[in-house]
Amino acid sequence: MIIVGEKLNSFTPKIFDAMKAKDTEAIRQITISQQEAGARYLDINTAIFREDEFEMLKYILDIVMENTTCGIMLDSTSPVVIEKALPLLAGRDVIINSVTLKDRINDLLPLAKSYKTGIVGLPIDAEGIPRTVEKRVENSLKLIEIMNKEGIKNTDIYIDALAEAIVTESGVSVITIKTIEEVKKANPEVHLICGVSNVSFRLPKRADVNSVFLSAAIFAGLDSGILDITNEQIRSTVYTAEMIAGHDEQCRNYLGYIGNK
Repeated sequence: MIIVGEKLNSFTPKIFDAMKAKDTEAIRQITISQQEAGARYLDINTAIFREDEFEMLKYILDIVMENTTCGIMLDSTSPVVIEKALPLLAGRDVIINSVTLKDRINDLLPLAKSYKTGIVGLPIDAEGIPRTVEKRVENSLKLIEIMNKEGIKNTDIYIDALAEAIVTESGVSVITIKTIEEVKKANPEVHLICGVSNVSFRLPKRADVNSVFLSAAIFAGLDSGILDITNEQIRSTVYTAEMIAGHDEQCRNYLGYIGNK
């Protein structure tokens, strides 16, 4: 599973405070801890700083580039910010997050092709987030078709199945999980991703909720996730679910994880 560490996100109060204070050591520790826990990419979002988004992003990228070797997920709604950041990431694997059927797609697909990055596609259209599995799958396949026509390989495409807070509407996680299953069945080469922690927003014992959702999503075909890999319960769930789902030959990854605890 491709793990994307979620913790360098300015919308998290603790991280916002560290960013605003330019607490380099705190950010460095958060950065290193995610890579050591198994993150292959680090999601970096500084959008809350608005007009200073790029300056803050550059500050965080400097810390990440100096202290890790992992890939970078550029998480911004601003094509301008992403375009300015890409030249700073030479030698790193990069994923751009994100485009929809109506937003940023014309600006960011050429950048993804030019810089040979991965790109996240949200199956959202002019009507917003689809409320049915069928519409999410339809929009996902449209995104894949558009990206392919622009020269983006299937293996560089990450379809976000849109994990939502369970507290807002009963059954939303079922829609997400079934979307993962159907898109993966339709195009096995494309990656399926989501923000795992979204499902437990405003609920107690969030790691319990996230772990159960994550297990079900992995069985459905989720092969990448934006999550808190530094949380021991989440890390255990990743290795255990991958093993039971048949994605861990001779249980090597699970046994390696247990041996390193």
